[in-house]
Amino acid sequence: MRRARAKLDAVREMLNMKRRWHLVFSAAALLAFPAQAWANAGTPLMWAGMLHLVVGNALIGLLEGALLGWLFGAPRGRAMSTMILANYISAWLGGLMIRGAIVDRLPMDLDNGWMWFWVMVAVTYGITLALEWPFVAWCFREAGDWLGRSLRSSIVVQGISYILLFGWYWAASGTSLYTQMDIVPASELDLPESVGVYYIRPADGSVCRRELAGGIEQKVFDLQSADGDDRLFVRRNSADTNRWDLMARRETDDRRQPELIEVRTNLAGQAAADLRMTENGPPGTWFSMGEAPRIGSAIHSPWEFRAGFWPVEGLRGHQKATGERVHFSYETPFGAWTVRNAVHLPSDIVLFQLGENQICGFDPGARRVALLWHGRGPVAVIEEGLDGRRVER
Repeated sequence: MRRARAKLDAVREMLNMKRRWHLVFSAAALLAFPAQAWANAGTPLMWAGMLHLVVGNALIGLLEGALLGWLFGAPRGRAMSTMILANYISAWLGGLMIRGAIVDRLPMDLDNGWMWFWVMVAVTYGITLALEWPFVAWCFREAGDWLGRSLRSSIVVQGISYILLFGWYWAASGTSLYTQMDIVPASELDLPESVGVYYIRPADGSVCRRELAGGIEQKVFDLQSADGDDRLFVRRNSADTNRWDLMARRETDDRRQPELIEVRTNLAGQAAADLRMTENGPPGTWFSMGEAPRIGSAIHSPWEFRAGFWPVEGLRGHQKATGERVHFSYETPFGAWTVRNAVHLPSDIVLFQLGENQICGFDPGARRVALLWHGRGPVAVIEEGLDGRRVER
C-alpha cells in the first residue's frame, strides 16, 4: 500500500512538473512575439510595454524562478514567488529610472541615436541585475555559498530572460530609420540650392533663416517661442495672391485659440501652404502630419509622401510610376521621434522635423537621411523662382 502511494505521489509530482514547465515555455513564447495587429489602438510598442508591466512580469518571474530551481538548485516555490515580486519591482522602478533619470537627459539626435540605443540596452541589463540580485540572494539564503551562487545564477538567469524581453520589445519597436536607411552628413544629400528654410531656433525661440544647401543662420524675427507645438506656415497675401506671408502659430493658454503673428509679408516666389488651413491657421506641430505638400518642380514628381501620427508610422513614400515604396520610423523603449512638418521639395528631397527639434532631409532614391540643423516648425520657400535669387518687398 505504501509503495502504491509512493508511486502515485511520484506520478503526481511528474505531472505537476510538466504543468509548470508547460507554463514556463508558454510564457517564453508569449514574450517573444508581440501582436502587431494592435497598432490601430496605439502602437505595438505601447501594448508591449503595458502587457509587460501588467502580466509579463509574472510570467518572467515564473520563468526565472523555474530556472533558478532547475539550474542552481534553489527551492522552486520560493524562487518563483520571489522572482515574480522582483520583476514587478525592477520593471516599475527601473522604468522610472531609465526614462526620467537617464533617457530624457541624453544628448540624443539622429547622428548618435543608434549608439545611445545600444548603450541603453547594456545599461538596462546592468540596472536589472542590480535591482533583482537581492531577491536572487534571498532564494539562496540558506545555502552555504549563497553569495557566489546568487551572483552566478543572477547573471545566467537574468541574461536568459533579458534576451527574451529584448526580442519582445525589438519586435514591437520601429527601428527602420537606422536598420534600413543610411544616416549621412547633410553634404551627401543632393539638396536643391533654390530653397530657403525658415524655422524656430530652439535656443531662444527666434525665427531664423538658412539656405537649405548651405549658408549661415540669419535671425529674422524675435518670436520668443517657448512651446514645442509652435510652428511657422505661409498663407497667400491678401493684397496680392501671387505673394506669400510668412506667419508664426504660437500657442496660448487657450489651446483652441492660438496666436497668429506676421513674421514676413509680401514674399515673392513659391511656397507650400498647409493642406489643412483653417481660420485659426494650420494645426500645431503635434498634428502637422499627413500628406506632404509640394513645392517647385516637386508638383510634377511621381513620388508622394505621408507622415504618420505615431512615431512607428514615421514617413512613407510611394513612387507611383514604378510602385516602389519606402518607409522609416524610430520608436523604441529608449526614445521615439515623430515625423512632422514634412514638405516635398525639388529633386525629390523631403524636408521634415524629426522629434522635437531636428530639421532633417530625406532622399528616397538613395535611402539617405541627414540631420541638417536643430530647429522646429520649418517652412521651405523658393523665393523668386528656381535660380536661387531672392526678392522680398
